[in-house]
Amino acid sequence: MMFWIGAAVCSIRLHSTESLKERRHVVRSLTDGARSRFNVSCADLGPHLTRQGADVGFTAAGSSAEEIDERLANLENFLRMRETGGEFEIVDYSREVFAYGDLSD
Repeated sequence: MMFWIGAAVCSIRLHSTESLKERRHVVRSLTDGARSRFNVSCADLGPHLTRQGADVGFTAAGSSAEEIDERLANLENFLRMRETGGEFEIVDYSREVFAYGDLSD
């Protein structure tokens, strides 16, 4: 049996954030929503000292590549829906799904 891992990175440009605290609030809102809806792990990848942008990383694991790819595609749709709220703009979104190894031992 193969173990599949998916990784995605979303780069966003933040609008009207005037402090690092506001930046963290927007990023935290995105990561909390993603965790609860899609069962993914999330991390703010930086840059941590700027209030105008952020890179957010997401990972998921499962037993089928199709499941993980679908989950990350649904995550992208969620982020694009949130983008319409005007707090941020998605600059780039990339995802990759790969096999980790054989777990039959």
